[in-house]
Amino acid sequence: MNKTRCLGFTLTELLITIAIVGIVTSMAVPSFSKMLERNRLKEVVEGLKSDLMWMHTETIKRSCNLQVTFTPATWNYTIFRTAGTCDCPAGGGNCTDITVNGSQFTGITMTNPVSLSDSTSELFDFRRGAVSIANSGNAQLNSSNYSVKVVVSTLGRIRICNIAGSDGLNGYEDC
Repeated sequence: MNKTRCLGFTLTELLITIAIVGIVTSMAVPSFSKMLERNRLKEVVEGLKSDLMWMHTETIKRSCNLQVTFTPATWNYTIFRTAGTCDCPAGGGNCTDITVNGSQFTGITMTNPVSLSDSTSELFDFRRGAVSIANSGNAQLNSSNYSVKVVVSTLGRIRICNIAGSDGLNGYEDC
């Protein structure tokens, strides 16, 4: 019996294995890239919702109105206190609490926020936590394949929903 023949595999077996691995990989890459896109969009909308909920809570806790500005072109937003209010010293400019720069999330865009896009909005009233009708609205965030909204109601409720008729994220209801 020749032991050298039993110690390994042939070149043909190696090439077949490499071909099978290549086929399986080529089938997995598209679904993996869509998963990354969905996760990136979900991170963005959950972050915006979380920041707005924080703003709502802090407005009531501090008994003063915090303000938010949106820049839809680059989809930046800043939550801040104006100078001379809410323990922010006068004459030193606004006191920024949260700033989010959309450039850290590649492939995600923001459509003009409806009513939230006023240059500076006092979104929540500190007395009741409600939102004025003029400031209630939504911000739509999009990736190349998916679209969702972060909606702020007049009662101060903040929720995420999929845009009806478009591909949205699993786990959220349609708007």
